[in-house]
Amino acid sequence: MREVFYEESSRQQGAGAGKTKYYIFKVFSIMSYVFVGIWVFLFINFFIFEGNILLNLVVSLIPLALFLVSGILLGRLKDKFYVDYDYTFISGTIRFSKVIKNIKRKFIVSFDTSDIEKIGKYGSETYKRYSIMPGVKTQILTSNNVAEDNKEFFYIVANVGGEKKMFILECTETLIRNILMFSKRTILDEAIK
Repeated sequence: MREVFYEESSRQQGAGAGKTKYYIFKVFSIMSYVFVGIWVFLFINFFIFEGNILLNLVVSLIPLALFLVSGILLGRLKDKFYVDYDYTFISGTIRFSKVIKNIKRKFIVSFDTSDIEKIGKYGSETYKRYSIMPGVKTQILTSNNVAEDNKEFFYIVANVGGEKKMFILECTETLIRNILMFSKRTILDEAIK
């Protein structure tokens, strides 16, 4: 069998708004950590060891915990706004990755074409049946609501790690054709045939 390598990306349309939100959350996250440092400095230098020490300690540490938790949460939330997705196909193996701010790549999942149960266009009758099935987890792997030029929304239902998952992709038909070259024709949704 011949070797095939094909990679495609789903780029965020209107990335300017996502980039702005990313930096806003990043700034607030950094400010939260700065407030943690300031609060620790104030606590160490000005904590009063009189009266009910336990009550004073709890009241003094609550703002510290709030600043720390908000810094962590804002830091994690920022990565949801400036996201692209890569779909890689290598001779029967499909890999999905998330690319944050065009810098950080996070691996999502990998599976073989033999694990695929169904492929089709997003919104078809078969897609609707899978979307309401109990036990099928849906994972959207695009940041866009409208497909780019020459691309369409497709779904892939696969058995991954003992779970049935449905992945929503924004890709060209070339990716789907490459996947079909290494899999059974019975996986193709009736709406495409």
